[in-house]
Amino acid sequence: MHDTSTQPHGAARPDQSDYRYISLNSLGLDPEQLDFYQLLLACRARGEAEESLRQVVRFRTDGYGKARFISSLDALPAPLATFPLWRAEIEGWPGELAREELLARASGRLGQPVGAFLASAGWRAALPDIWQTLLVLGWRQAGSPADAALAAQLTDVLRVVHFLQVLEGNRAKLDAHGARRDVLGAHLLWPAEGMPLPR
Repeated sequence: MHDTSTQPHGAARPDQSDYRYISLNSLGLDPEQLDFYQLLLACRARGEAEESLRQVVRFRTDGYGKARFISSLDALPAPLATFPLWRAEIEGWPGELAREELLARASGRLGQPVGAFLASAGWRAALPDIWQTLLVLGWRQAGSPADAALAAQLTDVLRVVHFLQVLEGNRAKLDAHGARRDVLGAHLLWPAEGMPLPR
């Protein structure tokens, strides 16, 4: 997969409040509400590596509980499918930009205030499926080119939302182009216990 998958096993875990990383916590996801993730945790607790893999394969076609695999950006509610392109656009905003200007630009692009988008039912419903789909796509380190492309697109969706969260919450000063680039290049921080068992 691409460079946003996981931290190396045994490496020091970054501070989850660091805006250069995207975590369950920073996204506002409750692990207890992630049906498929909880299934994988149960398999791991029982040492069932083969069952974990079977469930990963099954999830792609059947989903699990409330969770569904997102096979393309077209399955996402508007305007999420445009976010990978928007990420490049935001990165291209040059020079120093005050927070008020950034909020105005983002709200104009969204067609609503940033806070309203982040609280919207469509986004909140799509988020668990995006995260669990990326977990599945990251499960097999040597995925297909189509899987890698989908993972890159979905990661960019999360990166744009992460940028909006940091901007709306005023969690970091984003006036400078470099700071905006750092947030838009944030790495996904996977819970170590959610990853595959060694085989």
